[in-house]
Amino acid sequence: MEDDEILTLFWERKEQALSELERKYGTRLKTLANRMVSEEDAEECLNDTYLAVWNSVPPNRPEYLFAYAAKICRNLALNKIERDKAAKRSAVVVELSAELMECISDNALTKDESGIRELLIKFLGELPEEKRKLFLRRYWYGESVKELAEDFGYRESKVKSILFRLRKQLWNELKKEDAI
Repeated sequence: MEDDEILTLFWERKEQALSELERKYGTRLKTLANRMVSEEDAEECLNDTYLAVWNSVPPNRPEYLFAYAAKICRNLALNKIERDKAAKRSAVVVELSAELMECISDNALTKDESGIRELLIKFLGELPEEKRKLFLRRYWYGESVKELAEDFGYRESKVKSILFRLRKQLWNELKKEDAI
């Protein structure tokens, strides 16, 4: 079933919308949550995601259903990590955050979060598709360098190198715009 059809089911308040969302995107959403939290917590995030989508569609009608649900799922997992404050559970998030903090300081984030968001959107929009996918899959979806290397047919060292250059490019862009 296509996203528009699933969204129509949500708008009509038919429970079938939830089963169709789960059928189409459940595995991907659970994988996303599993990258950040335990299996049990990922299952809870997934169920909470379905509830949040149910409660927010309508009035929202997202253009990209997976991206909409993934954002909710990811935020729920990050909230879970924040609540638990368990170093073991947040190790991957800490690693990813440390990589990005090379580019964006805490001061910049607190100073003008919306400006940083706009610059990041602009930065990603100007990247070639493959580099944009690498960046997003690493820093948004939390995929490992190994997974990316396998999917893109690169060596891990090449993926690390590309990501390093992208972070440096982002840092230069932020510096040029006086955002850091």
